[in-house]
Amino acid sequence: MAERLLDEMIQKINQIMASLDGTIAQIHQMSGAINDMTQNFSEQTVAMTENIRLIVEVLKQFRVQSSKNLQELSDDFNQKIKELWDKKAIEAITEEEKKAIEIIKQTSKVVTDNLYFAQLLNIIQSIREETNRIISASQS
Repeated sequence: MAERLLDEMIQKINQIMASLDGTIAQIHQMSGAINDMTQNFSEQTVAMTENIRLIVEVLKQFRVQSSKNLQELSDDFNQKIKELWDKKAIEAITEEEKKAIEIIKQTSKVVTDNLYFAQLLNIIQSIREETNRIISASQS
């Protein structure tokens, strides 16, 4: 009877060991899959970060070029006003026309600022969409 109990205990222990071996194998497989997902996520994050850096650089260049173009327009406008002043033609400009010129200057600045903010919002939206896509892909 003692031998039979001992044999049954050995058999149960062997079954538990086999079950644990299977569980350990599944854990190793899951660990490998998690490592692969982590590596893939890291690569995608690096790629997205680089894309964002490039987009920001392009925006900076666009901003510089826009500023240069606006500066050229401003310089040209100022030169023409100086010419008018030098010719005393500025005295002929009415108060209403002076207000219109000021409104044009303010509108130009507002349009420039709005373009810049619209571009930033567009980039933020793109980043949000890309992040959601990566999160969805990693959860699948």
